[in-house]
Amino acid sequence: MTTPVARRVVRWLPFALLLLVAARAAPASRLPNIIVILADDLGYGDLRCYNPASKVPTPNLDRLAAEGLRFTDAHSPAAVCTPTRYGFLTGRYSWRTRLQNMVLWTEYEEPLIEPTRETVARTLQRAGYRTAAIGKWHLGLNFAKPGGGFVRGKTHHQSGRGGTRDVDFTQPIRGGPLALGFDTAFLLPGGINLEPHVFIADDRTVGKPTVWREAAAPTQPGTSGLEVHEGWMAEGWRDDAVGPTLTAQAEAFIAAHARGPRPFFMYYASQAPHRNCTPPDFARGKSQAGVRGDMVWEFDWSVGRVLAKLEEMGVADNTLIIVTSDNGAVPKSDEGDDFGHKSNGDLRGSKGGLFEGGHRVPFLVRWPGRAPAGRTNDSLVVLTDLLASFADLAGAKLPAGAGPDSFSVLPALRGTEMDAAARPPVVLHSGAGHFALRQGPWKLQLDAKQQPAQLFHLGRDPREEKNLLAAEPERAARMAAELARIRAAGP
Repeated sequence: MTTPVARRVVRWLPFALLLLVAARAAPASRLPNIIVILADDLGYGDLRCYNPASKVPTPNLDRLAAEGLRFTDAHSPAAVCTPTRYGFLTGRYSWRTRLQNMVLWTEYEEPLIEPTRETVARTLQRAGYRTAAIGKWHLGLNFAKPGGGFVRGKTHHQSGRGGTRDVDFTQPIRGGPLALGFDTAFLLPGGINLEPHVFIADDRTVGKPTVWREAAAPTQPGTSGLEVHEGWMAEGWRDDAVGPTLTAQAEAFIAAHARGPRPFFMYYASQAPHRNCTPPDFARGKSQAGVRGDMVWEFDWSVGRVLAKLEEMGVADNTLIIVTSDNGAVPKSDEGDDFGHKSNGDLRGSKGGLFEGGHRVPFLVRWPGRAPAGRTNDSLVVLTDLLASFADLAGAKLPAGAGPDSFSVLPALRGTEMDAAARPPVVLHSGAGHFALRQGPWKLQLDAKQQPAQLFHLGRDPREEKNLLAAEPERAARMAAELARIRAAGP
């Protein structure tokens, strides 16, 4: 049974596809299609190819690992959502912006990415790619305010309260993907739990957000409302329909552009398995890890649909696909139990923190004919690296000052082991705004006063059980000075 929102989405698709096909085409290119699929809170231990004891079947992700590369030392630049998404798209750490900790708590917020900032999409667009953003955005959007100007929402969590009422949804939405190098977009504005609860097609809402949703209110009886924020919701909205709707949009984009004269880049940001965990009916009970585990299974299903569409359209062999996560996982499902499932495997810590469980993420790469199959790769990779890497791949020159925190790991994407000591150090950031520095196998964590607090050698101690600060004070001091230099090096 389709909902009003689903029916409007279906009506929008033919019109959108007509616009895409009618768009001016660039000369043919042998460059590969590129797909980045970003999960929301997927942990290092959620996938069976990383954790054989996982209580969630992940056959499609395991297949990707078998047909490509499984990275063991890949990281999100931050341990929470918004700053990682900023870092991936811009090749720049989010702490260089106004966002010094946590996330945006509403999409009624000044866009975090400035319209002149170089992005992955803009770089690839100049190289001849058709570009699309599908799924969770969570980087701020300019919604019109009645009478003029733009809406500005709450600045902190407020236990899900503080929803914004004065919004003119009849006006175009500004400052989103279309302003940043994406040709088209179909967005979940701020995640499955944040206001407004509505889809956006390019720069317009799909359906009418005329229903006021209360904090922690589920959309169907018996489903989770954990961490849901109050705010406007589209008529007929169902949380459990979000994942299938976004998956259908990803499939439609591939179908529209697979046989076109230009390669395509699709950034597909899933809503799963973030709270509130509301798997669709067909995913319920597929795991032994509660509703969160079922949403991990749903994410795997979605990846499988994308893979199948690539094969159906005959472009799987010329598509580089990367699947990763915006940060580590939460340890428990919405029921308050972990069900014996280690969402971050044996890593210490979880989402939000500086220990490895907060930011070491799954990172799978399949690139037929360019990357070997069935290999692990221990190269140190951070999601900010993808801007420079894709520019390298496409032969695109980055403008001066673009991607200041991006380092090309294209050799690693092709299967070469890269020496961590030979690359620039990696700065890691917690939800609370604290810093760590990764330099080769060494990791230094600072405390809230910016003083060295813990030092680990991850090669010998991946679980971070032995603090070497007292034994290596000079090394800690050098690393702290290097971190200060990087932070002071300009915007």
